[in-house]
This record gives sequence, C-alpha cells and structure tokens, in this order.
Amino acid sequence: MISKKWQVELLSILFIAGICALILVPVYFQAGSLYKFYIQNVISIFAFFSFTKYIFLLEYLPYSRNRWFKFAGIFLAIPIFIYLINSLYDFQRFLDEEGIASVLLHTQNMDNYDFGKFIRYQYLLFNTGALVCTVLLPVRMIVSFWRTYNTKDQV
Repeated sequence: MISKKWQVELLSILFIAGICALILVPVYFQAGSLYKFYIQNVISIFAFFSFTKYIFLLEYLPYSRNRWFKFAGIFLAIPIFIYLINSLYDFQRFLDEEGIASVLLHTQNMDNYDFGKFIRYQYLLFNTGALVCTVLLPVRMIVSFWRTYNTKDQV
C-alpha cells in the first residue's frame, strides 16, 4: 500500500499535468503547430507549481527529510533558472520580431487577438512565477537542511 505522503505527491503531479492540459490544449486548437513554445511552456508551468509545492508544503512530501533531495534542489535550481531566462528571452524576441498574431490560425477574427493576449500573458505569468520560485527554492532547501540537521521534528 502506498503511504499517504506518496499519494499526495502523485496527486499533485496529476494536478499539475491537468493544469498544463487546461492551459495548453486551447492554445493548440487556436495556434496549432505554429506556436513554438509548447515545451518551454510546460516546463515553466511544471516548475512553477512543483517549486511552489516544495517551498510551502515540503513537510507533507515523502522526501521532506531526505538530504540528497534538498542538496539536489539547491544546485539544480541554477541550470533551471538559466533555462527559464533563456526561454523567456526567446519568447520576448519572438513577440518583438514576429508578433503573437503570426501563430494564430484565423487572424481575421478579432477574438483571436484576445486569445493571443491570453497566450502571451499566461506564458509570461508562469515563466516569471517559475523564475521567482527557482530563486526561492534554494533558500527554502537550505533552511530545511539546517532544520533537519539541528532538530528532529521540523522540516
């Protein structure tokens, strides 16, 4: 039988996958394969929600007292931060050079321009949120590492 902490972890992964689907399936129906940032968008959504979970709900996770997980969280945040910054610059360059209307399939309808704003704003929201969480994650892991080393009941 799976413990409750592992059940919470599996449910949270399914929740994050559902959020990714709820956001990106309408983007796929409006933009199709013209939108080049699906992978970067999924990574930023997944990083935002999972890092937020690690920052605020670490004590309820099955690896809350695992020092190797915290050590990896401290140092893996650096390349993830660099990747997120690079993808944000690529998306901003795309917006400046081509514009969001270039990926919309039916650009003569004015509702699609509003959906183009949705594509832009959701990408910027999740990417900048993931950047902030990537900066805060090592701080939280260091605090948790110190707490588990010096106390027996805190994470």
